[in-house]
Amino acid sequence: MLAALAANRQPGFHLPGYFLELTWPRIGKTDIEHALKAGPHCRGIDGSVHPTALAILVDSALATAPRLAIEPGARQATVHLSIQYTGHAPRGDMSMVARLEGFFAGDAVPHALTRGVLSSDGQIVAYANGTFMVLPPPSGVKLAPLPWQRQGEAAAAPLDLQDLDTNERTVLHAAEAARSSTNSERAFIEHFWGISPRQTQSGSVCRVKVTPQIGNRVGHVQGGLLFGLAQATASAAVPRHPAVSNISAWYISPGQGSVLKVRSKVMHAGRSFSVVRTEIRNADGTRVLEAVSNHAAHVTRKP
Repeated sequence: MLAALAANRQPGFHLPGYFLELTWPRIGKTDIEHALKAGPHCRGIDGSVHPTALAILVDSALATAPRLAIEPGARQATVHLSIQYTGHAPRGDMSMVARLEGFFAGDAVPHALTRGVLSSDGQIVAYANGTFMVLPPPSGVKLAPLPWQRQGEAAAAPLDLQDLDTNERTVLHAAEAARSSTNSERAFIEHFWGISPRQTQSGSVCRVKVTPQIGNRVGHVQGGLLFGLAQATASAAVPRHPAVSNISAWYISPGQGSVLKVRSKVMHAGRSFSVVRTEIRNADGTRVLEAVSNHAAHVTRKP
């Protein structure tokens, strides 16, 4: 955690990415490879990579591809993100190859179209596509190039405890509390990021405090984390359909303020599939994200 906090002092990336130790093994002319080394810090209670960590990798990879064609350090906003799962559990190290397909044609505001393939232990876990728009940074925020764009830069040394600022101490205390609270029902990463959905009569709900460890590089909640939070809450609404088949999300406004309010509603619950609609709002009621997901039942196979 101290190494992630040290790296986060250099503008350019976000703390969730440093915490997950995301890397870029290959940067091509039109495509890139983004990777996550699976460890206890990013696994769910079933032993596979938690869907929120997976979504951060996917979002970050798809957002990196347009950076091959835009100004280094430019701010991008996720407009739409969709993941189609294959059913293979992401239990090992993960790699995402993402490609820039081009930009929306015509007179509309330019936005990049990207797609990618996510693999784990040689098996394809998911196919994904995303849409990203270049936006100016918030007032007073100066953005820097990402780590892979800063050639020859030495890795930051882990911080000493006495050197931490208030936000960094908050993150470290959250990590220590999460480690001591981890049990067979909730994994470390769920405690650390505050992901604890509960089922309701019509679906499920979740409240997540907006803390430094879930922020992006302009201070809003990281886009992949929002996506993973929506998926985790939607899954809690339909426990009889535990296999997420696909999920699409539309980003409306930044996640910010004191707390995120997530609500999932079951739109259809059949024998084999269910459909869930999820919305995330800020504490003031501002709509942040809308998502729709398909969830499949497990099949009991005859011996």
